[in-house]
Amino acid sequence: MEIQHLIEDMVLNDQFQIFQEKKESMLLYIIKEQLELNKINSNIKSMYKKFSVDIPKISKLTEIPFIPVNMFKNFQLLTCNSKDIIRILNSSSTTSGIPSKIYLDRITSIRQSQGLISTLKNFLGGKRKPLLVLDTESINRSKEVLSARGAAIRGVSNFASSITYVMDEKENNLVIDLPKLKKFEYENRNNEILIYGFTYIIWSKFVRELEKRNIKLSLPKVKLLHSGGWKKLIAESVVKEEFNRRTAGIFGTSEENIMDFYGMVEQLGVVFVDCEHGYKHVPDFSDVIIRDFNTLDEVKSGQRGIIEVISILGSSYPSQGILTEDIGELVGIDDCKCGRRGKYFKFKSRMEKAEIRGCGDTFAEEENIK
Repeated sequence: MEIQHLIEDMVLNDQFQIFQEKKESMLLYIIKEQLELNKINSNIKSMYKKFSVDIPKISKLTEIPFIPVNMFKNFQLLTCNSKDIIRILNSSSTTSGIPSKIYLDRITSIRQSQGLISTLKNFLGGKRKPLLVLDTESINRSKEVLSARGAAIRGVSNFASSITYVMDEKENNLVIDLPKLKKFEYENRNNEILIYGFTYIIWSKFVRELEKRNIKLSLPKVKLLHSGGWKKLIAESVVKEEFNRRTAGIFGTSEENIMDFYGMVEQLGVVFVDCEHGYKHVPDFSDVIIRDFNTLDEVKSGQRGIIEVISILGSSYPSQGILTEDIGELVGIDDCKCGRRGKYFKFKSRMEKAEIRGCGDTFAEEENIK
């Protein structure tokens, strides 16, 4: 029960308040207990055995055994009884075409929702505001299997006083409902509002489309949150600065109101939002380790590497350490000018083709035995 209370405190309290050294000690204490529970699952147990993981001897977060993110595409990774699963999350699968499948039990789902709300509250405040969703309403229909886009919309919806979906799907293409958009603008031109959309959809189906029509909106008090799809923009040579400038221009607001956040369906509830200085901050209930491309050792400030995301939110799957296929740069610890404590970093790009072998071989061996 002590562990559960500690997790609740770290998730529900105001975020970005704990200095890094103290946070690492708290996370380590919780995660070692969670790893012991993970061993109930045969796949996880076989991985720990193959890599000689001695949980009591783990002395720092970098020693926590991580799961390469692509393993969620190929294996059913559970740390709970299958009858306790209430929802399955699917990743967008833009790179491989094979989605990750994340299995959530009730407590994991609740904690992830609480973690997301607690983090976003620090950036958006607690007051509910009209929410404009740059997507179609069908993406968020209630169902057992939910996409990354739908999950993100549900998370941001916790801050909404009303929700307006402004895109329609026609012949497998998203198009703007312009009359609905203009009505929302007229009703909210003097109000504080929220907007959420998938990064690539905002760019390809909204910003560029309105630019073609020479349409600009007047919503100066907007906070626009966006996530996902950067790989496609980078392929089109669209950098973050250009995205912010042109998107802010369409909405008639300042660039600092365009807020990118980095997250992934495998670590739902953990998001890293841009502060006013353009850096992504790590909530108190999670951590980020930037690992060297060759040695996988943690890099120093100013260096780049592979992003690993650590979380204490999950009880139904091994969320404690997930090695992504993304590249980040560690900027600093505890000393950002925005005042938020803990690590802060920059997301750089996706890795071209990543394959971390070893864990997958272990899972495959275990599944073949069954």
